[in-house]
Amino acid sequence: MSHFAESLKILRQSTNLTMQNLADAAGVSKSMISKIERDEVQPTLDVAGRLAKALGKTLSEMLHASQTAEVVFLPKNQQALWEDASGIKRRNISPVFENLKIEWLHVEIPKGVSLEKCVGMSGSNVKKYVLVTKGVLALIIGQNSYTLKKGDSIYFAAESLHVFKNAGKETLEYQILIKHA
Repeated sequence: MSHFAESLKILRQSTNLTMQNLADAAGVSKSMISKIERDEVQPTLDVAGRLAKALGKTLSEMLHASQTAEVVFLPKNQQALWEDASGIKRRNISPVFENLKIEWLHVEIPKGVSLEKCVGMSGSNVKKYVLVTKGVLALIIGQNSYTLKKGDSIYFAAESLHVFKNAGKETLEYQILIKHA
């Protein structure tokens, strides 16, 4: 069973939420939650983010077991990796500490693909720091558009709708630090 499916079921049950309660809080269907908990489907990043938020967790906390040591060596093959149906890969490159509220991720978006509706994963008092490491990122934040190339970075409050789009001819790669309030 995937760590996300297991975490979802354990957290939902430990908070005494029914599938319907969680569905209502996250804006996800009850049947989708049931399929995820049975590990029959992998949710999109948007759905996974909304479920995590409804449970008071970060997506990284849902995807990877918490670390407790003062020094944590995290080889690439032990970093939690999430890939959705569109081919977007999100790898947690930082250790996950309970209630730390910081996520450091490496994201890959295939040519011609967008990561949309990011506001569902964010909400108020969330800050995002992005560094493009390969390709071209077209980033839309509210009504403003930005084009970032390798080495460019941007910081923004993630309260408004924002869209990450691969605007280049190769796989887009970027690192993102997400700071939750």
